Amino acid sequence: MSAGVQPSVGGINSQVAAMAISLRDDFQRIANFQAWLNTVGSAGLVALGFTAPDAAVIVSSMGNLATLSAIYQGTATGPAFNYMANTEPLWGGN
Repeated sequence: MSAGVQPSVGGINSQVAAMAISLRDDFQRIANFQAWLNTVGSAGLVALGFTAPDAAVIVSSMGNLATLSAIYQGTATGPAFNYMANTEPLWGGN
């Protein structure tokens, strides 16, 4: 079938490069945010207007995502962990 986008070397290279770059950039944003979060902590989030329980969820979830970022970057190791379930409160999952 010739309808639609057909696989090609260039197309596949473009797709895998875009995913790898996106993942790299997302993990760097996580690391940068975690560095900021380490300086303000829960108290800083509460001062911005978050409730203490919501601030705790952000600190906990982002700490786990920062661990995943460090694993990706080769600077940490960790056990198997359901990072997706841990961050569900941040993205509205259930």
